[in-house]
Amino acid sequence: MGVGADPVVIAASREHAEAAPPLVFVVMTRRDLATVVEIERRAFAQPWPADFFLQELRLPFSRIFLAQVPPTGEGRVAGYVCRWLTAGELHILNVAVHPDWRRRGIGRCLVEHVIAEARRAKAEKAFLEVRRHNVPAIGLYESLGFYEIGVRRNYYGSGEDALVMASRL
Repeated sequence: MGVGADPVVIAASREHAEAAPPLVFVVMTRRDLATVVEIERRAFAQPWPADFFLQELRLPFSRIFLAQVPPTGEGRVAGYVCRWLTAGELHILNVAVHPDWRRRGIGRCLVEHVIAEARRAKAEKAFLEVRRHNVPAIGLYESLGFYEIGVRRNYYGSGEDALVMASRL
């Protein structure tokens, strides 16, 4: 999906069909910054600052997709995913769901969305980092075919390691 492309409506994934609402995926723009930063702040102890998101918006291989709960245009942003798609690889940098929308399959839908996009682009592998103790996220990624390939010591700060995970697409 390119910048300015029509939104994509995605129903909940099979496993979360009862819990997740229909979602509309749109590409983030500068006008979405305050909403995304607020979700980021509520989702993480060490959130990305606004400048990080602005930098991602400038990179040609980076895209941030917002999952909106319809109606389109008036919909609330339930979550987002930031990804890089370059050199035949998908790199998932950040996934966050607003606390009011968690446990409804939205995180899964976000990751599935960028995996599907990467497959259409003929990418062969996907990579991500996840906090070593984030059991729910690790379980989600494993259910989507990711497996551990390494550890980044102190990636999230002193004493907080990241698991590096990969998947063949």
